[in-house]
Amino acid sequence: MSEKMNPELNTEETTASVSDDTEKTELSADTDETVVTDDTAKESSVETDEATVTDGAEQTVSIDSVAAEATAENTVTEEEKPEKKKPVLQKPIIIACCIVLVAILGFLAYMAFFLKEPENVTWSNDVNDVTYYYEFKTDGTFTGYLGSIEMTGSFQKTNGEDGKTITLDKSFGSFYQGAPATYSIKGSRLFGNQEMSCSYSEDYQFTLKQSKREKKLLDLPENFSADENLVGTWIFKYMNYDIYKVTFNNDGSMVLEFMQDGVKYNGIYTIEGSTINFTYYVTEATATSLDYNIDGDYLTFMGYQFVREGSEAEKATSDQANIITQANDQAQETQATEAVTEAAQTKEAAE
Repeated sequence: MSEKMNPELNTEETTASVSDDTEKTELSADTDETVVTDDTAKESSVETDEATVTDGAEQTVSIDSVAAEATAENTVTEEEKPEKKKPVLQKPIIIACCIVLVAILGFLAYMAFFLKEPENVTWSNDVNDVTYYYEFKTDGTFTGYLGSIEMTGSFQKTNGEDGKTITLDKSFGSFYQGAPATYSIKGSRLFGNQEMSCSYSEDYQFTLKQSKREKKLLDLPENFSADENLVGTWIFKYMNYDIYKVTFNNDGSMVLEFMQDGVKYNGIYTIEGSTINFTYYVTEATATSLDYNIDGDYLTFMGYQFVREGSEAEKATSDQANIITQANDQAQETQATEAVTEAAQTKEAAE
């Protein structure tokens, strides 16, 4: 009985042992699968991290590459621009500057050595120890100077068979009014030694020299006290024409203009009661005394009624301008106009 049972027990034990082993094997397999699964997850995590790192690295490398390429492109562009544009921009500028410089030098050389015309030069000549100055301008006007006296007028030039001529519309210095004088110029403006030879005939020739004008201005009166009612500019009008203009300044200087004759006397004045002592310069200081009287915007002076410049009286019609009759009217006007031609008349008398 016992021997029979033992095999059975052994069989059961064997079965149980096998069963236990199977369960252990299954548990072990399950555990291994779990471990494998965990390892797989870890590997996946590692792979994901590696992928993340790889992507980040790739992005960093990509940004750095773009920045490097942009910097390289900018560097190349900055290096290429000056090399390409510098010659293109500078050459025309240099050429233009050279052309302008050559043109300026050529013009100066022409003006200095080849231009033989009377304009824009101060000329002078002496007539009976009296120095006359002449300035001809490009607009066809001229100004003559004798002491502190100025004369303005116009001139014309012609090119004829007998040569170049110049004609003044007024008699001044060596020039006759309306008579063409043949002229020629030699010398250099640059060196200031030009000479203009003029001729009316074989018997009447004269030479003007390039020079610098000496201004003849009188010293202002000392301790001068101006009449404030007199200070300003006054005009004598007649038949819509400005005939005379006189300006009295606070410092004692005075300007008397003969508008129609183009003659201006620059001088000084003093006041004694109702008399103005006017002094100007010809060959020496010349003084003349003139009475005056002021009534508002009207000034009686030189025998004429002047009106203050800019006043309502100046706007009056021409028929309201009155000539005041005085015995010395003509004498006073003649005295002023003869001062300008005094030297010329002396010259003609000597000839």
